[in-house]
Amino acid sequence: MRFITLLSAVVLASASTLLTGCAGFTSPSPAVSGPSILTYPNGMKGSTYGGRQPINNATITLYQTGTTGYGVGASVLATTTTDANGAFNFSSFSCTTGTELYITSTGGDPYGNGENNVAATLMAGLVSCANIGTLTFVSMNEVTTVATVWSLTPFMTGTTIGAPTTNQTGLAEAFADVSSLVNIATGVSPGAGLPTGTTVPTAEIYTLADALASCVNSVDDGTTTSTGCSTLFANSTPSGGTTATDTVGAALNIARNPGNSVTAIITDAGPLQSQPYQPTISSANDLTMTILYSGSGISSPTAVAIDAGGDVWIANASATASVTELSHTGVAMSGTLGYTAGALNAPSAIAIDSSGHAWIANAGNSTLTELSSAGANVGFSPFSGGGLSTPTSISFDGLGNVWLGNSGNNSASEFSSAGVAMSTVTTGYAATGVSAPVGIALNPR
Repeated sequence: MRFITLLSAVVLASASTLLTGCAGFTSPSPAVSGPSILTYPNGMKGSTYGGRQPINNATITLYQTGTTGYGVGASVLATTTTDANGAFNFSSFSCTTGTELYITSTGGDPYGNGENNVAATLMAGLVSCANIGTLTFVSMNEVTTVATVWSLTPFMTGTTIGAPTTNQTGLAEAFADVSSLVNIATGVSPGAGLPTGTTVPTAEIYTLADALASCVNSVDDGTTTSTGCSTLFANSTPSGGTTATDTVGAALNIARNPGNSVTAIITDAGPLQSQPYQPTISSANDLTMTILYSGSGISSPTAVAIDAGGDVWIANASATASVTELSHTGVAMSGTLGYTAGALNAPSAIAIDSSGHAWIANAGNSTLTELSSAGANVGFSPFSGGGLSTPTSISFDGLGNVWLGNSGNNSASEFSSAGVAMSTVTTGYAATGVSAPVGIALNPR
């Protein structure tokens, strides 16, 4: 898995999810009998707007995502054009199970004056082929474009979206991020049905949408890019990078280089009275996008891990030590207080093994806790010995053995997958020059 941007990463200082995408996350493919074709005879209806203006005569294309690699392999399912009210309708279409669906809008005339803005490209990430029947109307605009690009950047080449078969789970989770950032049915932020305690950066999304609207709603004669587009494209081009030729390309440049020309891009949104989407931000350190989660037992978080299903596990070093498990969309899987089994004590590090068990280093009492995927204590956990002394980090080797870095005695400890200490009982493994270690990593070779 959604960098945002999207494998999403929990930022420990604020327990937030960083977008975009999940291209770095690979999970095992479930055993299935193979994809099948689903037909939707009632099709899909929607509208395309540039800011508050309906886009007439835009080309609308419905795609299913590719399965052969990142940013390749997407296939066209249907095409149509918008009417004077920006409305479109796919009368029917078929798609392949196991894929996600998305739509694009290219070109069109937002003012009804016969011009065609070839730089105006909008997107909306939808849902899976299997679930598309639940989506009866799509509102596509700059807000859906921002939400789609920031969530799916690692999976995109231009408007082509895809992932290898080994990471279809990550792609599906990135599409779920789209629905967290924006309500696809209404085209406004945030998404519908967010878990309690979830905060979406709506003002930042609207600011970026306004910047895109400065191009989408500009006049273009089909051969010469308007001033609004030229400014957006110039400001979004990173040093040594390629200048975009449409609004999706500009959005990708910004999402992939969030610290580039931040003030200029925010200024692209125009004066407050002309901004179609509000509220907005007036300044930012960068244009990285985060979703903030609170509650669910999150308190003084110190470490995070992601399991094979995309769930986020957070070690909480509060007075009532716990471990919080959140689904990829922020739903609490561990109740309102988190998991508290296994004699947790100032947990400082966490990792997930190949069986889905969570292993937690306890800095408070120099022990090692193993929890099942359901949060129950496993076997004789918590484990001690092996030189454990204020452990601060944890990792697994290729044999499934657990390694921990100890800041208390400047050593490393090793435990088998059954919790048996493999390192020296009192001192662990020591090496010259090791002093207050804070991290540990293993060479797979």
